[in-house]
Amino acid sequence: MVDEGKLQCYHKGCGNLFDPNDNHNESCTYHPGAPYFHDAYKIWTCCDKKSTDFGTWMGYKGCTRGKHSNEKPVDIVKIAAVKEIRPEKEEDVIVWKGLNKSGKSQNKDTTQRVDVNLNVEVTPGATAAIEKKMKEIEEAAQSTDIQIGAPCRNNGCATTFDGSKSRDNRCVHHPGAAIFHEGMKYWSCCNKKTSNFGAFLEQVGCTNGEHKFRNNEIVSKFREDWFSSNGFVTINVYCRGALPETANIISDGHTLRVSMKHGFGNADVDLEYDLWDEVIPEESRVVIGERKVEISLKQKHGTGWPRLKFDPELDAKKEEA
Repeated sequence: MVDEGKLQCYHKGCGNLFDPNDNHNESCTYHPGAPYFHDAYKIWTCCDKKSTDFGTWMGYKGCTRGKHSNEKPVDIVKIAAVKEIRPEKEEDVIVWKGLNKSGKSQNKDTTQRVDVNLNVEVTPGATAAIEKKMKEIEEAAQSTDIQIGAPCRNNGCATTFDGSKSRDNRCVHHPGAAIFHEGMKYWSCCNKKTSNFGAFLEQVGCTNGEHKFRNNEIVSKFREDWFSSNGFVTINVYCRGALPETANIISDGHTLRVSMKHGFGNADVDLEYDLWDEVIPEESRVVIGERKVEISLKQKHGTGWPRLKFDPELDAKKEEA
């Protein structure tokens, strides 16, 4: 039974009855932001509280205090038959309903595609870390403390340190980055292409220089994840010591190719994506941090992405449906 004289609050996360004569700025605790649904998660955009369980998500206490509001919208979205929330404007709520179709299915012409190098920014922290590490490497290279058997870190050079005389020998190496594209492997410095990985690794260097011996073990592991929000698809590549001058991140709007050195030059990242939908390379960017490279791709369409990569089998079925 509704208490006489009391009104219903329609703020999200509240829903309580309130006395209009006793309604002040601390009366209501609610969520002012829009609900957001992505990859099975339910999220409040105002406080980023999320859960895969709908009941748990609806039970999150509001993050903002204010007055109760009895302003009832024209339409009420009923949830679980017992909860009511105020609906948002269509452009404020991003929901993937499992029926979205990739725009690539309507645009299969590859002749008009143009490769664009994404704009790369570097954080001050990353710059400082690289400068510090490079100084340490340079000091170590000039030191007599290098262990016997320490390898040269230049690409294509298999020489190991066997004493101080090793430094006097010439180092034949590849100064460029390794590129993997459309089944071909090659060094960006000399562009000798091959489809055989073993032959690629055995290619003799194209430049003479000084050896750069190291004692430290190569850190080659990295991981990646992605999410979409506010019209952008963001790919995070978690790796330490990515070198900006080696970053070669290219998109033609349909595909994305990522090639760079990380581990302060000791390891490579080579990734290639056939993206689920089209992006706008000119409005996309890359931010290189100390431990993460963030690639933000501007979506061409407002459609929610069910996956990062285009799957011909799955997406062909949706196109036929």
